[in-house]
Amino acid sequence: MDFGLKGKRALVTGSSSGIGEGIAHQLAEAGATVVVHGRNPQRTSAVARAINERGGRAISVTGDLTEDGVAAHIREQVDAELGGIDVLVNNAGGRYAGFDHMDWFGIPAQDWLGSYKLNVVAAALMIEQFVPGMKARGWGRAIQISSGIAIQQPPVFPDYQAAKTAVVSLSGSLAKALSGSGVTSNTISAGVIYTPGSDGELDKAARAFGMDDWQKDERRFALEFFHHAVPRVGRPGDIAGAVLYMASQQADFITGAHLVVDGGGASAL
Repeated sequence: MDFGLKGKRALVTGSSSGIGEGIAHQLAEAGATVVVHGRNPQRTSAVARAINERGGRAISVTGDLTEDGVAAHIREQVDAELGGIDVLVNNAGGRYAGFDHMDWFGIPAQDWLGSYKLNVVAAALMIEQFVPGMKARGWGRAIQISSGIAIQQPPVFPDYQAAKTAVVSLSGSLAKALSGSGVTSNTISAGVIYTPGSDGELDKAARAFGMDDWQKDERRFALEFFHHAVPRVGRPGDIAGAVLYMASQQADFITGAHLVVDGGGASAL
């Protein structure tokens, strides 16, 4: 299938591993030139190199998007090498303090602020840097990656949940602001996705459920613990496929949408 992405330029934040890496590979396979972004130079350049070795085209940029001036510096680099981008995937994010402390109470103010900055402010800064160029060219895609907990809030990780809910709101507001411009803004919320980074959390959840190795009985783990309708845990390719469609020419009539990709589950971890 031709997604109409040949010759397009796409930047995926947080694509040095996990879901972002999967998105970067699928966009490259569809013909887009991909800007791989991460905080670790070695991992980031390794993903770009792997794409190039498979016949795609990719460059890498690094920087912590929560630091002042980094988004502008990344835009300057990308403009110098590619002359701008056509697709922005705001995938970078996470919980500022990690996922060890689950409880609602006792979260320091700095963790609330850190989670908001990591998920919401970073996305807003990248939008500010790259979307005006899309508007000037009359075509573009801004795709935000949120989480299933943005639509059905669990009683844990409230700082992360609130930030991911704000990402959905930000994306919807942007769609209205871009009315008539040829640029769309949509959100994709990921459910429980197995990546090397999430492996420890899934193992912890499985032990709490009384399972020593969830991968030996993934069907039961997905159906009974996460209440999935699809009897498995998600993989990065599940999110990447949704991003590929939202980035494609076929999605011209979709903006302001919120697509939940979670196997029919109620929420993510």
